[in-house]
Amino acid sequence: MNGIVFFKTTDLPLIKQFYSKVLELPEWLDQGTCAIFKIGNQLIGFCQGEFAETAGTITFFLASRYEVDAAYSKFKEIAISQPQPNPGYSVYHFWGRDPEGRSLEFQCFEHALKPHLALDEGLASRRSIRKYLAEPVEEALLNQVFELCRYAPTANNAQSYYYIVIKQQDILSKIVALRGPAGDPILAAPYAIAVASRGNVSRRKVQDACIAAYHLLLAAKAYGLGTCWVTDMDKDEVKELLGVPKDDYIACLTPIGFPAESFSLPKRHEIASFVRQL
Repeated sequence: MNGIVFFKTTDLPLIKQFYSKVLELPEWLDQGTCAIFKIGNQLIGFCQGEFAETAGTITFFLASRYEVDAAYSKFKEIAISQPQPNPGYSVYHFWGRDPEGRSLEFQCFEHALKPHLALDEGLASRRSIRKYLAEPVEEALLNQVFELCRYAPTANNAQSYYYIVIKQQDILSKIVALRGPAGDPILAAPYAIAVASRGNVSRRKVQDACIAAYHLLLAAKAYGLGTCWVTDMDKDEVKELLGVPKDDYIACLTPIGFPAESFSLPKRHEIASFVRQL
């Protein structure tokens, strides 16, 4: 089940211009006298009426203080306060107003959250994170990530994949020494995770492990955690350090933790450049 919150407006063209051009929200549906905008996994509609409904607050929540500060810089003209922490709700936020006086709040939660991202937003916004906070990920939160990983597809439903949570820094240091500078992100977070599959269970161990690895990256994103796929880990020396049988396949190692960096989407090539029709 999905939902939409509607507000009446006395000036629909003005509101459409504000939310689409100023806040840069995509218009999900144009119904003529109503316009519906998509904000992550939330839909907000504005319908032409005889009066404007301005009660309540429209809250946009972002992933981190970095993003809240960036939003403040971008939307400073509509802001009515500066970003600041609110210990009572464990958020960091600032306030603004739309042209009809509705309260707008831009915030981030400063604690772990349950999954909230819509699938399209999660796919489009996942980034390789190379800087992390020192705070370790609690086992309960890791288990919630692994709960989503249970649904990674495998050849013939063999379920050959498995994950190794590596907390011993001496082991990680030895792996990085084998991998070279490209493995440095592994040491940036409190933990790292190896993704592997059993060669004696599946004839598609490479595919099973790679799918399971990307499932982990997306599941971590859903819980606000950062990851970074570090390749070229299917080595006998790495397997020996991790206790992985030689016939198994290691797709990657990834750090996992709370991101200490945030950056925008880099330029991507257009569909026409990578899709062929036969």
